[in-house]
Amino acid sequence: MFRRHWSGLPKDVSFPKDLAGLGYFVNDQDEVRSLKDPDNYFKFHVNKNTRVNDRQRFQLQRAMEDIIHERLQKEGLQKIQLLPGNKKQCPIFVGTNIAKTERIVAIFGEPHQDLGFIAGRIVNGPGGMAKGSMISVVQALAKQSASPDDPEPPCVILANMGQRFWWPEEERTLTIEDAADIPLPSLVHSGRQHSKELNEIPGSESTIAHMTTIFNKVIDVNKNAKIDIIAIGQSCEVALEFFENNENWARWGHRLGGMLLMGTVFRADLLANAEFKNFLAKRACGYLISDDPLDTPLAMPSGNPSLMIDPLGCPCFSSGEHQYTEMILIKALESALAYLQAIALTPGFANPDVAVAERLPTDITDQQWSEIPDEIKPEIQTIDSEWMERQVKDLRRWNYFEKYGVAPPEEEDDDDDEM
Repeated sequence: MFRRHWSGLPKDVSFPKDLAGLGYFVNDQDEVRSLKDPDNYFKFHVNKNTRVNDRQRFQLQRAMEDIIHERLQKEGLQKIQLLPGNKKQCPIFVGTNIAKTERIVAIFGEPHQDLGFIAGRIVNGPGGMAKGSMISVVQALAKQSASPDDPEPPCVILANMGQRFWWPEEERTLTIEDAADIPLPSLVHSGRQHSKELNEIPGSESTIAHMTTIFNKVIDVNKNAKIDIIAIGQSCEVALEFFENNENWARWGHRLGGMLLMGTVFRADLLANAEFKNFLAKRACGYLISDDPLDTPLAMPSGNPSLMIDPLGCPCFSSGEHQYTEMILIKALESALAYLQAIALTPGFANPDVAVAERLPTDITDQQWSEIPDEIKPEIQTIDSEWMERQVKDLRRWNYFEKYGVAPPEEEDDDDDEM
């Protein structure tokens, strides 16, 4: 019989908490580079064990988060706790002018991103920390006017849609994804079981709960300011759900200025709130993943069947990004914020009609294809795999004979010689 002790398990890996300790620095282009080779960016695969790689990335994320938060505070935002009376706190960023401004811009990022992050692939890669984070957004909004009567910049609120997991040991919040990478008793433990009592944060139990708390406890500080909404990715659905609620619409709908839905894919034709649907059509717009150039009109509120775009409730434009939702705000930042500024400075603003792009019809439709007789359609055959293997083997033997003038020895029959 073998007796195994917990102490015999391999220890979980640990890494330094600061950027320099991890072997990186921020260069003069604001990019995270390797100290050993400044030409290289962050290297994720440092070990064959994925746990080691995940733990390294976890610590790098914390180090970059500290830098980004410090720089956001230098941009004039203050980091506060969403519900100060709770032991388990969810941090957010709020502009110091929230009580007196005439316009508030509330930004709800993707539910898997850390507070202040837009795209990790830009923060730790080509582009830099400011471009890949909310720093660039805050800096751009600082150049705008709150309203025709208020030349000062609008107040910015950075919600924390992602960090909804409470880490008791460090007394801080994490994203659900990062919670899997916290230190474990050993390198081979599979993780920790989620405990509602230990890990759930009051007021941020879900994305919709967090958005509700932002409105009721933060935005409500200013009773009169217009409210602009920027929602990214899945937060677009949360915003639609929030304002679809009649009680929420009655309280906040009349204060909405404009809304940006960055990467929305959620149908709006099923919404029951007619007033909210009218608002979306007149003072909201979406930016979508598309191969078309930036700002190319793609769909009106009713959608665009020729581009297979569902009715999203608002005019939609190309973001110029063809792959990643997290890149949409970065690519379309200038155009998107200019849209909100136009709403803020134009009384009675309403979205103009635009000519949308259409996909050219294909040479043959599905209906036409189904009407073609089977004997005319191109023929597709399948070949038995064993027969194919025999053919390949025979061909290799002939190649060997042509090359050497003799039959191949039996032991080389299965070798992968050149064909």
